[in-house]
Amino acid sequence: MQARDHLLYPMSLVLYCLTARPPLPSRSPSGKFPKKRKKIFMILVAIAAASAAIIAAAVIIGLFSIQQQKQQNEGAPNVKFITFEVDKQEIAVGESTNILINVRNSEDKVIDDARIVMRIEPSGYEPYLSISNSTIELPMFFGKDARTGEIKVSITALGSPAKEAVYVVKGMVFVEKTLSDIREFRLTIRQ
Repeated sequence: MQARDHLLYPMSLVLYCLTARPPLPSRSPSGKFPKKRKKIFMILVAIAAASAAIIAAAVIIGLFSIQQQKQQNEGAPNVKFITFEVDKQEIAVGESTNILINVRNSEDKVIDDARIVMRIEPSGYEPYLSISNSTIELPMFFGKDARTGEIKVSITALGSPAKEAVYVVKGMVFVEKTLSDIREFRLTIRQ
């Protein structure tokens, strides 16, 4: 049974309640239906309809988000970092830090268009930091469990715009122009 089938029963129940003839209530001695019963019946119908609408909306939103996640995951190849290690997250001006990177292919196919892009945020870091490899073209992966081997990226603090500056360093793996993995860390520069 699919989720939409689960919605049909509560919706049909609400429609039945709204369109079916109500059971004949007992009449008051004056021959008229009590007003309280009418009000209670209308309130119950309104509550049932609102509940069904809320449940239906929640299920539809849930199904939509699951579908979106599946579409995003289907397009991203399973090529990911297995190593993304930083030796120092705090350095002084004139010092360097190294990042050791290793990437693995978990796809059962040859991948020949893969690269790592290193990004430092916020932009405008260039006068203060230098990075040895901002774009690394990865070697061809010849099948499942193929690895790049260790790749080293160095970041050197050339200066600092303040006594202490904090940057976010991101490593991103792209395969056939699709982002497949991302790692990041905070790098603090002190004067």
